[in-house]
Amino acid sequence: MFRYLAIIAAVAVPSAVHAATDASAGFRISLEIPEVCEIEASAITVDAGGTSASGSVFEMCNSGRGFRIMASHRALGDNEQAQISYGGQVHQLDSSGLSDVALRNGPSVATVPVMISTNGLVQNLTISLGLAII
Repeated sequence: MFRYLAIIAAVAVPSAVHAATDASAGFRISLEIPEVCEIEASAITVDAGGTSASGSVFEMCNSGRGFRIMASHRALGDNEQAQISYGGQVHQLDSSGLSDVALRNGPSVATVPVMISTNGLVQNLTISLGLAII
């Protein structure tokens, strides 16, 4: 036990002596933060008899490069139309089933209102939202 105490005392003494001098010491700290992006939204469904639906989306991304919000849905028929208002920006949904709905140019943490309006649906339309880092 005395051997350990002597080692601890030997380590502690130089730092006490160093603290009494006028010499300054410095060190450098670097930190790497990983990119984290996520979106939380329940699927928004508009039934064939309805013409609108609404919800909200929580988006969070710390990427300085930005990200895109995209909507995936079934392909729309010739006479079917749907538009999405995502945070006040209105976009017509593409008939292919994949539509860009928002672009963020930097980090973001927000809860965004979403509204869907449709015309001429012959079957239900379910829209899932996701993000892609740029």
